[in-house]
Amino acid sequence: MPDGITHSNKDVLFKVLSQSYENKSLAVYGLDLPRIKRLLPSDYPAVTATETHADNPFLLEDDTLLLLEYESTATADDFLKYAGYVTNAMRRLRKEGTKVTKVVIAVIYTGDIEDAPSELDVGALKVRVEQVFLSRFNTERMLADLKAKIEAAEPLDDDDIMRLIILPLTQPDKTRKQELIDDVISLAKEVKDERQQMFVVAGVVTATVKFIEAEYLKKLKEWIKLNAIARLFEEDKIEAVNLAVSQNRREIAKNLLASGLDIARVMQATGLTRAEIDEITMPVGA
Repeated sequence: MPDGITHSNKDVLFKVLSQSYENKSLAVYGLDLPRIKRLLPSDYPAVTATETHADNPFLLEDDTLLLLEYESTATADDFLKYAGYVTNAMRRLRKEGTKVTKVVIAVIYTGDIEDAPSELDVGALKVRVEQVFLSRFNTERMLADLKAKIEAAEPLDDDDIMRLIILPLTQPDKTRKQELIDDVISLAKEVKDERQQMFVVAGVVTATVKFIEAEYLKKLKEWIKLNAIARLFEEDKIEAVNLAVSQNRREIAKNLLASGLDIARVMQATGLTRAEIDEITMPVGA
């Protein structure tokens, strides 16, 4: 993330994305790969480079390490950068004891790029990438289809969500990119499923972080942080209420049993199962 973005924002972004990317497919981008097992942290440390990690590192279901990059240019130096990403990621994962069967580098080129070399081979070093050219996507049709679906309050499937995330990058013009970011964020905020809504906004932030206007990016990250924290707070409150209700039912059951009421009637009065009541009456240490 760019300088000036707080660690708490990064943490919230990572939590939102890591929960949402699980079991997602990248097939809608044209990448024939296993589903995502989990999103990996992207802040791999290195001393000799300023850019040391891929935009989105994933561990796939078959333990493939996928390094997903977004690029608006294509140069030979990019391949050297990717080689560094692989080294840093593998070093970190080996240290953590995470199994990796192979590594795939996938580059999603924005609408600025229509073609690019897919391999660098200099003998001792060979780097090959899977490529996605967003210039080949039909921006206006994608936008119209997604807009119609959201405005009709139809449920979005995983492919719809993944299309929304990369939609702003399908155009080469910087002004049009920003307009599409605005369009997608506005549409995302109309999505009824709050988790999908948060995933789209967080996904757009990570996909467009190299291209988005800095002030707009800052506002989006603050919005994600506030909404994610609010949602987690609500979930904590619901969990606390459920726990309190459960404990109260157990206390009532204990009192009814002590008064001599038979177990069947206690079950009927409290809604507890026979196993739950047996647990209440079981001697401590039994």
